[in-house]
Amino acid sequence: MVSKSSVASASLAKSVPAAQGGVEEKKRRKRRDRDKPKRAMSAYLVFLSRHRLAVQKSHPNWSVTDVTKELARRWKDVSDKERAECQHQSDEDKKRYYEQMADYVPLPDEKEEEAPIRYDKDGNRKRRKKDKNAPRKNRSAYIIWAAEYRDKNFRPKAAANAPVSFREQATELGQAWAMLSASARKKYDDAAAREAKEYAVKRDAYLEEKKKLAIAAREAKRERLLAEKRAWEATKAAAQKVKDDRKAERAALKDQRAKERSTVKKSNGAGGLPKTGKKRAEATSSDTMARIKAALVGVSNEAAWYKIVDKHANAPEKVNDAYKQFIANAKQTHFSADPKAFLVAVLGYDEAQQHLL
Repeated sequence: MVSKSSVASASLAKSVPAAQGGVEEKKRRKRRDRDKPKRAMSAYLVFLSRHRLAVQKSHPNWSVTDVTKELARRWKDVSDKERAECQHQSDEDKKRYYEQMADYVPLPDEKEEEAPIRYDKDGNRKRRKKDKNAPRKNRSAYIIWAAEYRDKNFRPKAAANAPVSFREQATELGQAWAMLSASARKKYDDAAAREAKEYAVKRDAYLEEKKKLAIAAREAKRERLLAEKRAWEATKAAAQKVKDDRKAERAALKDQRAKERSTVKKSNGAGGLPKTGKKRAEATSSDTMARIKAALVGVSNEAAWYKIVDKHANAPEKVNDAYKQFIANAKQTHFSADPKAFLVAVLGYDEAQQHLL
């Protein structure tokens, strides 16, 4: 047997919002955006649109499920040519969809346009706030008659001997209205009908104006969001362009350095002047390097020679210019060629002093 407390708690849980620990309310369906681009069809949907009418004509008594099953069976056995045609049409439709979606901005959220739902301390849903700009609703025949009856019998201008309470007024009004004849009511029914017509006209005009303002605000927000989207895409494209330019600059610099290295290798013979191993021995076999080595014998140690070889591999112009100056000094009769000066010109004073004998 279900207790009264459990029933009461269950009913209260339905009324209390999810934020207060109650059951979540049923979500409303989203508004359909008529401006949203239609989704692209797949190759299978293209095939269905091609053959659906033919199957329905040949089998008029079939249900939608039967027609779909027959089309699915035919799709399994479709020829490669028709499948390729359907796929091509689907690809074209996808291009159309992506182009239209580039300029599409969804509708603003409904929750932003509507007033939030309010609840009291017991979890009961409160009334929405009244629209002060809306036209006043029309009165019924009874309300019109009751206002006239109050003026005659209850208000101060009726010169009543004693004030009448609201409950007593309501009781008397109900009894008097029940005793009123149909011919007497006709006057108030006609007045109520006129007020109803006037209210309908004012209400429709107000709702139409309100709708126009809402649509204008929605379109303004859509345009603002679209402008923000385009600005973000432009910023993204500019950042990508800067990134591509930097990448191209690095690639060009890399190619330039590779060309310079290949030029140095060609100018110094095949393979250049490697630093270590077998290739270093091959590099030192040239006549110029052999003469430099002979000039350094007796002046410096063997480490100085390998330093000269490494320097020539990295900066051959510097070594060649120093050696040319060394030869030029040797040819002058009043100036004796000094291998130490050549070593200082190539390695520097401090480093040359470490290798001199």
